[in-house]
Amino acid sequence: MQPSAPISDLKQVTCPNCGASLSYAPGTTGMTCEHCRSAFEIKVEQSALADAHLENDLETALKKGWQAAGEKEQTTVVKCPACGAESTMEKNLFASECPFCASPLSVTPDVRAIAHPQGVLPFQLVRETATAEYEKWLRKLWFAPNDLKKRASADRFNGLYLPFWTFDAATQTDYRGERGEHYTETRTRVVDGKTVTERVVKTRWFPASGRVARFFNDLLVTASRALPENYLARLEPWDLGNLVPYDPRYLSGFKAEISQLDIASGFELAKQNMDAVIAGDIRRDIGGDEQRIHQRNTHYSRTTYKYILLPVWLSVYRYGDKLYRFVVNARTGEVHGERPYSPWKIALAVIAALILLAVLITVFGSGQ
Repeated sequence: MQPSAPISDLKQVTCPNCGASLSYAPGTTGMTCEHCRSAFEIKVEQSALADAHLENDLETALKKGWQAAGEKEQTTVVKCPACGAESTMEKNLFASECPFCASPLSVTPDVRAIAHPQGVLPFQLVRETATAEYEKWLRKLWFAPNDLKKRASADRFNGLYLPFWTFDAATQTDYRGERGEHYTETRTRVVDGKTVTERVVKTRWFPASGRVARFFNDLLVTASRALPENYLARLEPWDLGNLVPYDPRYLSGFKAEISQLDIASGFELAKQNMDAVIAGDIRRDIGGDEQRIHQRNTHYSRTTYKYILLPVWLSVYRYGDKLYRFVVNARTGEVHGERPYSPWKIALAVIAALILLAVLITVFGSGQ
């Protein structure tokens, strides 16, 4: 079906033909009507595309308070009493399920003003593609409980936009340390009455100091507290070059988590990530066979930020008393999942391995 005339009203998420809800269609630049299946193009001015990639001065945001300075909009937010995640919710929906921990939500939503993101990466993969990746992953699991496929039903997939900060920074780091250079010595000692000659590796240490510099571009820090950091790190890389200006129509039909991390805390986490990279730069600059870093002092300049939303498909299920999640990068299809193990299958496999080992020992033993 060919899209009709573009919808230019950013707040228009109802079908002008029948009044039903419109949902963003992943992989397109349009919306579809859930009732009459009409299609509508989301009109985006070319002059506005650069706004999604605009770098904002971090020092100004820290002084003025980003939440207070950012452009705001009214939205309906519900906080999960179990995991604490805050996500957007339809105004007329007062009972649902938390997309992050599958706990029932029956609390009264809170209508509040929140600063909206600067840019968004729209969904690229449809639910069916994410489901196919999920089922492929399930089929490859060894030692999984027999009823796992039933418990981990793919119909629990939720489309979610997760909040992220990106930070840019130019760094200069002065350091003091030591460079270790290996050398060998030959020594003789007596072992069980016999003279043994051996070569021993030792290290000479020399003082080292210097300066290293690096520019960090679009360093991602999750502003989500509902999913562990390692979940989201495994979904990288993201095609941030395809960011578009924030438009609530891209969120129509999906849920979005509200930022749980303020910009100052986000930059502190970014600096921790930078420090790990800078330490590697220092070690390479010191050279030698080993390195010791005694002191380092990093200066940050040209610091900027963006606040953006990135899309994932998330499936949550419980097995026993533990929560398991499966996450799909809704742009690239990269996946990360957790799974339970069957202790009975593992025990049987161990027993089978022991039996096989005993048979092999018997066979080879009798042959000798």
